[in-house]
Amino acid sequence: MGRSLLDTFTKKRELFGDHLRPVITKHQPQNILADLGTSTDGVNGRLTAWFGEGGHLPEKPASLIAAVEARLWPATVCAEMETFTRVTRRNSVADDNELVVLLATDTVAGLVSGLWTAVGIADGEHHRIRYVAEPASITPAPGVALVRVPYLDASNERGFITAMSGLGALGHALLPTSGGQPVNFRLHLSGGFKAAIPYLIGLAEGLRSFPPSQVADVEAYVLHDTSDNVIQLPLRTLYPDAIRNELAGFAPDGSRKGLPAERSMDGYAYTADLVGRTARLTPFGAGLRTLLGIPAEAIGRG
Repeated sequence: MGRSLLDTFTKKRELFGDHLRPVITKHQPQNILADLGTSTDGVNGRLTAWFGEGGHLPEKPASLIAAVEARLWPATVCAEMETFTRVTRRNSVADDNELVVLLATDTVAGLVSGLWTAVGIADGEHHRIRYVAEPASITPAPGVALVRVPYLDASNERGFITAMSGLGALGHALLPTSGGQPVNFRLHLSGGFKAAIPYLIGLAEGLRSFPPSQVADVEAYVLHDTSDNVIQLPLRTLYPDAIRNELAGFAPDGSRKGLPAERSMDGYAYTADLVGRTARLTPFGAGLRTLLGIPAEAIGRG
């Protein structure tokens, strides 16, 4: 996360204001899962037990969430909340059919910061929060969903391919079923790992490729680092049939023997070796393939 709540809890408590600063100092919300140490598996299991399907939040963490009065938090406590507020002109998720999805990498700091960001956007109403351990398993129910995305920190390319495939699966899962109402997507790209932003923009463009019967609109916003401005990013519309034809034939590991007949996405969705006549999906290409439901070939085409 960028200007994360963990930093604000520990180093910038003045951002909470005179009333809440001593409250944060007293309750130390950053330590809500401190008993688990550095175990990401432990944090994942705890969040699943608290906020997963059929989960239950025990009295102690529920009391902590109530004590820190999230409904009074100023939006400036973290980049994610500030961008959300500036774009929507409100501090919390709407009471209607709105779903706010927060992405967190599979680290203790990422998940804890994501949890408190979810608490902030839910106005402290923890019953409106759910935890999704696998991106593909999300359902489009209203509220705030904290989604764990392993390797989103881009620590290595192979892991980042896994992360982008997970985001593609998440986007695909949020599409309406047959006969359902078309969906509006609004992506807030402030905070988090900046290396992921170009790929997230690419996935937003992938969402724009779906017909209006499925996707009504897609917008993407970023908070300027040195001003209060929110910038709406330009997004292209991709052509799904052309993408499907071009990305067909890649194996599950992202490799392909032989080159696509058309190479309009060379260097973007995949890289082509013109000498060896092979190609390999980029992290964005892996996410786009999953988003569009393009099946992987057992063996790349020769």
